[in-house]
Amino acid sequence: MDLLACVLELLAPTRCAGCDLPGAILCDACRDVLPRIERAGACPRCGAPYGHLVCTECWQSEPAFSATVCVGSLVPPLARCVTLYKDSGERRLGPVLGALLAGTAAEWAGWPDAVVPVPASAASLRRRGFDHTRLVAEEVARAFGVPVLDALAVSGARDQRLLGRAERARNVADVFALVSGVRAPAHVLLVDDVVTTGATVDSAAGTLLAAGADEVRVGAVARAW
Repeated sequence: MDLLACVLELLAPTRCAGCDLPGAILCDACRDVLPRIERAGACPRCGAPYGHLVCTECWQSEPAFSATVCVGSLVPPLARCVTLYKDSGERRLGPVLGALLAGTAAEWAGWPDAVVPVPASAASLRRRGFDHTRLVAEEVARAFGVPVLDALAVSGARDQRLLGRAERARNVADVFALVSGVRAPAHVLLVDDVVTTGATVDSAAGTLLAAGADEVRVGAVARAW
């Protein structure tokens, strides 16, 4: 740690994103109580908890992605981590959340040709000052030894958080496009921060399949349901 970092740490000690106690950006105690989604009981397609046998979230749909893994449910302390990361600009959480996702999706190591982040809208980039999903995707790609591919561009979508299920689907329909000059690889791991209805990742995955990908799987930090 350099001198400036030491001084800053003395003046404003790092606090845990989960419990706000001084120390690490995510303390061991909060890591231990993260609301993990057990893969054995979750829906293998959309990642919903308790949907392994009959999933009430996606049973009436045929999403473009083939599988989903999520670190945990969007409840504290994971929810607080996501909020501090996205809305309070705590960028140090990006690699932490990315490492958690890489560990959750470890069984997929060797499968993806590239990790593609769901792109942030221009409004989100202006508001946050950084692309929060890309930082997570970078850590996942590093763990898997594959490149991050900025394959998607987005336009026209509103913030999904205050929209209902049907509104979410309409909001992200046809808002993604393949970046000019980019070729979609065969196996794509699509990364997002939070999956709720799956409308966003479904639309993004559909764009990648239309561009030549053979299969798209989804990895997310949290699952809201």
